[in-house]
Amino acid sequence: MHSETPLDGDTLSKVEHIKVNNDGLGGLLFEEILDATTDHISEDAYQLLKFHGSYQQDDRDLRKERKKQGLDRAWQFMVRTKTPGGRMTAEQYLLADELATRYANNTLRITTRQAFQFHGVGKANLKPLIRALNGRWISTYGACGDVARNTLTCPVADLLPGNTFDYQALAQEVSDRFLPESTAYYELWLDGAKVLADGKTIKIEPNRHESFYGPNYLPRKHKIGIGLPHDNCIDLFTHDLALEAVLASDGTLSGFNLVAGGGLGSTHGKAETFPRLGDRIGFLPPDRALAVLEAATAIYRDYGDRTNRRHARLKYVLEDRGVAWFQHELGRRLDGPLAPPAAVPRYSVEDHLGWQQQADGRWMVGIWIENGRIKDTPHDQSKRGLRAIIEEFQPEIRLTAHQNIVLVNIAPEDKPRVESLLVYYQLATSDGQATGRGTLSQLRRYAMACPAMPTCGLAVAESERFLPDVISALEQRGYGDDRVWIRMSGCPNACSRPPTAEIGIIGRSLGLYNVYLGGSFEGTRLAQLYREHVRADVLVDLLADVLDQWKRERAEGEAFGDWAARVLWSSTAEAM
Repeated sequence: MHSETPLDGDTLSKVEHIKVNNDGLGGLLFEEILDATTDHISEDAYQLLKFHGSYQQDDRDLRKERKKQGLDRAWQFMVRTKTPGGRMTAEQYLLADELATRYANNTLRITTRQAFQFHGVGKANLKPLIRALNGRWISTYGACGDVARNTLTCPVADLLPGNTFDYQALAQEVSDRFLPESTAYYELWLDGAKVLADGKTIKIEPNRHESFYGPNYLPRKHKIGIGLPHDNCIDLFTHDLALEAVLASDGTLSGFNLVAGGGLGSTHGKAETFPRLGDRIGFLPPDRALAVLEAATAIYRDYGDRTNRRHARLKYVLEDRGVAWFQHELGRRLDGPLAPPAAVPRYSVEDHLGWQQQADGRWMVGIWIENGRIKDTPHDQSKRGLRAIIEEFQPEIRLTAHQNIVLVNIAPEDKPRVESLLVYYQLATSDGQATGRGTLSQLRRYAMACPAMPTCGLAVAESERFLPDVISALEQRGYGDDRVWIRMSGCPNACSRPPTAEIGIIGRSLGLYNVYLGGSFEGTRLAQLYREHVRADVLVDLLADVLDQWKRERAEGEAFGDWAARVLWSSTAEAM
């Protein structure tokens, strides 16, 4: 394995040493997870826990008061699933729903990477939760950590009329290929067992060898997606690596363009960190997808920065060394360069809400979930409503990168009954329909927020708890019918993808936000900084002002992001 940085050098980051010194993601984590005398683990053990699909957190609402009382933090954990393409069976969904009640805070959170997160999990509940998930073939292994994360693809393309390629199957193959080989996960959470697809449980032989990753794994997280230009629902250019489908005139798949070097996270005040959209590297036939992704990931493994984790993503390898270098290095590893990138049509995007008939005559229905939080409150019956529908009709589940949920394979004769239950539980499938908080507006339909406070340890500002109020205030001022992507994150890690939004709002510190404008609705252009340090109490006024300016100055049919790029950022307005 080649690396320009000595793997045992003093310049390596602390996390690099932790990975090497703890025996294939085991080591001290085994001791600390099983220690019943404390409700949290050390920082070193936490770095290993991430690979197993969990983040250590605490209830930040309680920090100040607990500190006054001389108490430790109210420790808890978040557990994330790894569900390629967001695909789950009804049985798996119902299990997740049950476990969220039994072991977590009675909510399920759909992530922007087509997975579930369980929040508020106590340390003693980690093992029973992860064990129960694996019992129904839902893994958390590699959902976090310095490995290839959950593989994204369009949640429903494989079911639509005219489709001839199974993108879901390829997403599963990619996920399987990059799954760590160390058995530490199974030893810790499943007592050395593994549940097979046929339901049988087998004992595994302990192993710590990683034939692809090596003892250091990757420099940081690595995100892979498989997308479609005519439906960029996964924000294709934001991934470390992506396969961009190239379709023939008859709709059949000709192959893929490899896209490399995307990523949206940054650090306030660190100029060496920045959002970046991926570059098209070359064209490949479908049967070479796994080999090309493996070679491209190996470049990242070998050349990614292991000294500075803020500068450790694949996008910085592309930025520092250039696209031509990456193309050459990839060709060297593949024994020949890829063909030049193929032309693709103009981009568009779907959020997959509403009813749509499948190629087999059955139906699917996409359901809006505000900020991905499935819960039961006086104003939101999404948890009990989804459970009632899924228990009765057993549809397959597809989670979307827009934090919504699609129920698929619904028989034609069941459609009226499903529709009536959706209405009864006020589960909206399009704008203009009733929800627990009122009619779903276009503005709210296209709003997204990350969890942020009180669970995320990285958040510096509110997001999920604040954005709904921002949208309500804008609706009250008459902007509800405007189709504009508004995305908010509580920190510049940008999990809700604000850098590609038409309006991106990123937490700067408590009660302060940076506002970015001019991303494209289709996800092909980055937004640019418009105002720094905007106070939460004046944010709505600022947004109303720019929305009014757009309405006065836009060309006929011109989207907000396109107007902002043309008028405010004309020098960089050209979309990809």
